[in-house]
Amino acid sequence: METYSRRDILRMGACLAAGLGLSGVQGMVLAEGLEKIVTGAAKVIWLQAMSCTGCSVSFLNTESPGPVEILTEVISLVYHQTISAAQGDDVQKLIDQLSAQGNYYVVIEGAVPLNMPTACIMGGKPAETLLPPILRNAKAILAIGTCAAFGGIPSAEGNSTTAGSVRSFMESRGIPIEGRLLNCPGCPTHPQSLLGALAYVISKGYPKINPKLLTPDMLYKHSVHDECPRFHYWSKEIFANKFGEEGCLFKLGCLGPLSHTHCPRSQWNSGVNWCIRAGAPCNACTSEYFAKRRDFPFYRKSEAYHSANYSEAERKGDQS
Repeated sequence: METYSRRDILRMGACLAAGLGLSGVQGMVLAEGLEKIVTGAAKVIWLQAMSCTGCSVSFLNTESPGPVEILTEVISLVYHQTISAAQGDDVQKLIDQLSAQGNYYVVIEGAVPLNMPTACIMGGKPAETLLPPILRNAKAILAIGTCAAFGGIPSAEGNSTTAGSVRSFMESRGIPIEGRLLNCPGCPTHPQSLLGALAYVISKGYPKINPKLLTPDMLYKHSVHDECPRFHYWSKEIFANKFGEEGCLFKLGCLGPLSHTHCPRSQWNSGVNWCIRAGAPCNACTSEYFAKRRDFPFYRKSEAYHSANYSEAERKGDQS
């Protein structure tokens, strides 16, 4: 395993902060958290419930450092249901031992079945039995992806899965949430969101959040509309009527005002591109209603068919 120098850690923290559009001071904070992760001082359990594994795939697409480097040298990942080699009783013993010791962090991907004893079984235990002791003893819990943060696709209105967000599961089991649960929505979550949020929590503790959504302000305070490179078109009321045209994509179904994320700053695929830059409307995948509420469309056809009501304040990125 490679040994990282203090300079390497600072460089990683600065790069992560720059990618997220954060200040140099925040880079120092993230570096402190990354150092604790690298040295093994912070242990992480990554569990999956009702999900497509998309957030794990997103995380494995990181670059500088790459996925192998992150998983073997940067993060002290005790267990991950998809990529860990250990199975069965060995995993259960490992988790039970760590849960008894405490001093660990939990990453949860996917919605949690609230009343489905045959769903998400690991080591012979369903999620609703397995999760409570793990969540109670964790120093902090990160709900990764919109399914974990808000319910998402598995909890869509009209389905019979009885799935819900990590928050709803914890509330139903009387597990403390305040100052412990942090939501990092997205379909999928941006890999820098996870690494940045985890590094901050490990370094400084619970960050400033949106009290309703439990999302960290440093990552989810501003809407896509608020920081959109096409905002000047919207302010001049110049709208594209066909894909490929110049202008705001609002009339082509863009829901950027409802999506609070750092995509305009970080972009995707190692900063190469993202939805708006590629000429596609934002479908508000970080919204609490994404793929969950019946009257919340993935895209609007036009202003006349707009069924997901939102205010002018929300349009401008005001989440208060």
